[in-house]
Amino acid sequence: MAGGMNLASKYATKIDERFARASQAMLALNNDYKFTGVKTVNVYSIPVVPMKDYTRSGTSRYGQPDDLSRTVQTLTINRDRAYTFIIDRGDRAQSQMVMDAGKALSRQLAEVVVPEYDTYVFRCLAAKATERGNYATTAITKANAYESFLAGMECLGNKNVPDSGRVCFCTYKFANLLKQDSAFMRYGDTSQEMLSKGIIGEVDGCKIVKVPASRLPAGAAFLLTYPSAATAPKQLEEYKIHDDPPGISGWLVEGRFIYDCFVLKEKADAIYYHGAQAVLKPLNVMTAAASSGSTSILVEPSTPESGNSWKYVLAASASGLTVPAYGQAYSGGTALTASGAAVSVNNETVVGVVELDSSGKAVAWGTAEVNVG
Repeated sequence: MAGGMNLASKYATKIDERFARASQAMLALNNDYKFTGVKTVNVYSIPVVPMKDYTRSGTSRYGQPDDLSRTVQTLTINRDRAYTFIIDRGDRAQSQMVMDAGKALSRQLAEVVVPEYDTYVFRCLAAKATERGNYATTAITKANAYESFLAGMECLGNKNVPDSGRVCFCTYKFANLLKQDSAFMRYGDTSQEMLSKGIIGEVDGCKIVKVPASRLPAGAAFLLTYPSAATAPKQLEEYKIHDDPPGISGWLVEGRFIYDCFVLKEKADAIYYHGAQAVLKPLNVMTAAASSGSTSILVEPSTPESGNSWKYVLAASASGLTVPAYGQAYSGGTALTASGAAVSVNNETVVGVVELDSSGKAVAWGTAEVNVG
């Protein structure tokens, strides 16, 4: 063994590759907004005015005019992620050349970068549905799977979301229960096709997309959305393979990925979520080495929403962090006075930051590895 690699002459040259899949979250998004060359985009929306009774006398028969102002939603990209690894030239030579830098990079993109992007997008959408009250937590069975799906479709319909073009992202478990629901088998658009081919396809004008449970929020059953409701720009996708950089005999692979996900204010009701519990909004948390024995906790955006506050908790490992429940009172942790504040660290390796509303209830959560000065 050298560099943690198996170095022997009797290993097969064909690699046992893991299964991977392309991004599925792109089906839930639009590309209407361009972030090229900028970090922030302002999206304007125009309100309407209420109807009034017409008066058949006087000079203001239509009523007192209202000022028609505009509202602005500021979209700022905050996810700045990176990775790096080395393939030693000696390791490659002594492993029958199976350790190819280009293939290793493709593997990194398929198995790490794409799943992280999809997971973040789906969580953002589910959290917005939770925030708007467009969610349900009833346990799904084969007797109520189709009914639960229709309840979500009804919710979107009552919010004036177009019937055609909706997309439902569901777990394989939900898809299996849906196919066992007798009501769905009688009335689903593709029930006969399912019987013969075992697929779902499209139901009531809504495309059904099966997604690995690991990419959806924990306990998820399905997520209904309309593509114009959200955008998730990939502002920078940079991948480099350095051949024999200084100090290394081999290849240094580096990658950087700047992205984020935004739900548009005027279309936020076009998302519906059904899962075991409500979903916390993701907080973008980072750390930076501060003075000896301390770390700076950085949160983006740099201030909590109006009326909200932050608290942080440290732990020796990720498993030591207890994720708060959405909408539940949270009494633990220590107040984080501002993004960038330095805190003392002993043997902890991870930090969690919870955002609390004015009633002290959890609404957002994020974690990061600790960098200590």
